Amino acid sequence: MDNSAALPPSPVRVVLDSNVWIDILVFDDPATRPIHAALQARTLEALIDARCLAELTHVLDYPQFARMNVDKSAALESVACLSTLVAATLPEDARPLPQCKDRDDQKFIELAYASGARWLVSKDRAVLKLARRVARDFGFRIAEPKPFVLEFEAHAAAPAAIG
Repeated sequence: MDNSAALPPSPVRVVLDSNVWIDILVFDDPATRPIHAALQARTLEALIDARCLAELTHVLDYPQFARMNVDKSAALESVACLSTLVAATLPEDARPLPQCKDRDDQKFIELAYASGARWLVSKDRAVLKLARRVARDFGFRIAEPKPFVLEFEAHAAAPAAIG
């Protein structure tokens, strides 16, 4: 008897850059609400590593967030609840990834590749410029929140199809 039809589909693994997390945690950006809902529903699994979490922690210390009375502890607790902390490292024999012009964003590309994420969701132009090459050569896709959500929702019934 095949019980595989009864199993829920595996969540789609994604990496969210710091700006996307801020849009979810601070600004409640309409473009990221479906991402937030999918994280809560566990149909998306956001992967984060120590380097990306450290950057997000640093970003939450920016003066504009202090002026907005952002509760940093609550925001980081939400990240802990909505994400999976991983310690993914690139294999020594891994093909060299394309280099992002903004070196601070290279860690998101490395995490997406090393962790086997299917998507890197970013708003950073330097990251987005690598989308075509990364999809062709490294097996994951890069997109802004809105296009990602459109594709994710279009394939919700068949998650394996959004690779």
